[in-house]
Amino acid sequence: VSTYDELIAAGLRLAEAIATARAASTAFEEADAAARLARCDAIDLEAADREANLDAPKESRNCMGFHSGPNHSPPIDPDASGRDTAMGEIRSEHARAEALRTEVHSVLAAREVEAAEASLLEIAATLAPGDPPVERTLPAEQPTQSATADGTVGKAA
Repeated sequence: VSTYDELIAAGLRLAEAIATARAASTAFEEADAAARLARCDAIDLEAADREANLDAPKESRNCMGFHSGPNHSPPIDPDASGRDTAMGEIRSEHARAEALRTEVHSVLAAREVEAAEASLLEIAATLAPGDPPVERTLPAEQPTQSATADGTVGKAA
């Protein structure tokens, strides 16, 4: 394997590693944004649950001998509100876990880029300054007739 082939292979490895790292970074950014939005939803649900508990109908109160009238507010289901809050927290946790997974993949991809870059630089360092570039050779086309000793094509005269 020539140095040229090694250099090409290292360059391709670096290009692939960079593409993978960019994709992993994008996936992490999207997962992190989704996790943040899920957390916002969970916060909203928790606030709604607290508000539902505050607004829940209560028994008429007696204060200093005075009775308040019955509460005519529509009934609020605190169990449903609490369940919504719990589900919001669970969705937030799932989204955060996905963001963490994609962050790990992003870090690993960045390390692969560094390794590929180091390999490319190591191979490039073996090239001496002023060396002519090695050109890739392609297989030559074979003539339909064989050449003679004097360089002519066809039968010798």
